Amino acid sequence: MATSVHPHLSNEKQPLDSKASDRDCTTTEASASDKTCTISISGGLGNQMLQYAAGRALSIHHDCPLQLDLKFYSSKRHRSYELDAFPIQAHRSIKPSFFSQILSKIQSESKHVPTYQEQSKRFDPAFFNTEPPVKIRGYFFSEKYFSPYADQIRTELTPPIPPDQPARDMAIRLKECVSTSLHVRRGDYVTNANARQRFWSCTSEYFEAAIERLPTDSTVFVFSDDIEWAKQNIRSSRTTIYVNDELKQAGSPETGLRDLWLMTHAKSHIIANSSFSWWGAWLANSEANLTIAPKKWFNDPEIDDSDIVPSSWHRI
Repeated sequence: MATSVHPHLSNEKQPLDSKASDRDCTTTEASASDKTCTISISGGLGNQMLQYAAGRALSIHHDCPLQLDLKFYSSKRHRSYELDAFPIQAHRSIKPSFFSQILSKIQSESKHVPTYQEQSKRFDPAFFNTEPPVKIRGYFFSEKYFSPYADQIRTELTPPIPPDQPARDMAIRLKECVSTSLHVRRGDYVTNANARQRFWSCTSEYFEAAIERLPTDSTVFVFSDDIEWAKQNIRSSRTTIYVNDELKQAGSPETGLRDLWLMTHAKSHIIANSSFSWWGAWLANSEANLTIAPKKWFNDPEIDDSDIVPSSWHRI
């Protein structure tokens, strides 16, 4: 029987069934015999990428298979599972048949798989001591969970090239100038009461102060789910392009994957307190990269967010 190797581990029994997406996959069940790491996937694209990266790093570390538990998406959500767009290396657990559920229940009486539960926003140095088989739960918002395998993670989480020419032309513009991607996240940070209470909403003062730190010949490419707010509230002293507006006029389909791919072509980044633009900056990995992040991430001052932003980035 597997035993816990970390104080955050427990032998809690958890079902692995989930709604499968349309793409074919291999289905496995984590058990004490197959040494599988199973990571629970939830939330939007940025969070899914963080969870995958942590789970994938642990699976590489122990040379074992990785399984994605997608039951978060088995009920109606305002977020959808998007990792199948990437060349990821993982199995996806799908909702088992009635007979498989009975068999799994019988097997669970004699086989227990421990669960690793993230306890805080700080990196846990004991994470890589977690032995498979194990079920992993959390957001793992720190590059420290996967930095030992950074090159492999970048390869597997590089966004796909958009099919439309306007988006590709925009990428060329980002490459050919002293470009900075600036991401304004509004959405649920403004409209959802729970998110509004938990997360700080970046102000126009933050963005303007960040812009002033850029070289004077910079061109700022603004990405936002509320581009009108950005246009009306952020005063820019640099040449500014509102990406979502330009691409909409050019007939480019607006998707998160498209915007993330474009962000990775910028030389510098001004991010919001968002895992989405965090990934845009991290995947870019430019030698000339200047990345500016907000000093305040959460409204609760008791939450220690010091491991979220890489040490080479600047917080203001």
